Amino acid sequence: MIKLLSLIATLAFVGFGVVLGLLNPTLVSFDYLFGQRHIPLSVLLSVSFVLGMLFAGLFVFTQVMRLQWKLHRLNKQHKQQAIEIIELKKQLHKTPSAPSHDMALKNPG
Repeated sequence: MIKLLSLIATLAFVGFGVVLGLLNPTLVSFDYLFGQRHIPLSVLLSVSFVLGMLFAGLFVFTQVMRLQWKLHRLNKQHKQQAIEIIELKKQLHKTPSAPSHDMALKNPG
């Protein structure tokens, strides 16, 4: 089902790009740092869209990696604390307990 939806979305974007290209054949002047070019408006819009998607993808990727690293660190800390809790419980059960109050009353001597 997900593959079908992604195929439909891809075809929709390709169709949108074709329509965009057909409706915007006008040449526009594009000034960049080292010069100037005349390119079709549809190409300029497509390149801008792709660059925007790449930058957004890079931003999301860095955020996801940062959060995964934080999750890894917290899971490691959780494991260490769980081991420490188990060790403390073992130590608690190994220590001899003091005689209860009821036993002291039955044997006054």
